Amino acid sequence: MRTTKGRLAGILIAAASVCGGWAMPCAPASAASGRVLVPTDSTYIKECGACHTAFSPELLPAGSWRKVMQGLEDHFGESAKLEGPTQHAITRYLVEHAADRATNDQSRAIMGSLRPNEAPLRITQVPYIAGLHAAVLNPVWNGNPRPKTLTECGVCHHDVKVGEFRTKSFHVNDHLFRGR
Repeated sequence: MRTTKGRLAGILIAAASVCGGWAMPCAPASAASGRVLVPTDSTYIKECGACHTAFSPELLPAGSWRKVMQGLEDHFGESAKLEGPTQHAITRYLVEHAADRATNDQSRAIMGSLRPNEAPLRITQVPYIAGLHAAVLNPVWNGNPRPKTLTECGVCHHDVKVGEFRTKSFHVNDHLFRGR
């Protein structure tokens, strides 16, 4: 058990040092706004947001969005098939506003964490995002609030609806750091 504690403590300490401490925003988005793009395309919001969060296009590169949109017949185990023109319009919107075309610091960090031409299918597979959230779902961490999956951004990031991911609200149980 000591190795699990040590690894988790190392992750948390590394995150704190990289981010300048827990009180500091980690990997701030654009200096001008401090935010990622909030989806504005009504077709995307209606069609994709009906089943899950209509994620910011700036959280994945264009290649990822193309792959996601080409595989709608089996969209993570569900059929999300769309009419041709609707699918094309949503794909165009996502690609035009993807992380590799964005200028904010958060999207740059996302792209910097990927190998050239890497196109993950899930936002949670982006190394930058997965690394920042490595301990969130670990039962040993026992954070509060506790999302069921990493796609429930609003559980910890209360301003996600306006594209603000820097503000977080959670509490860490210090039991992990005590000797047993």
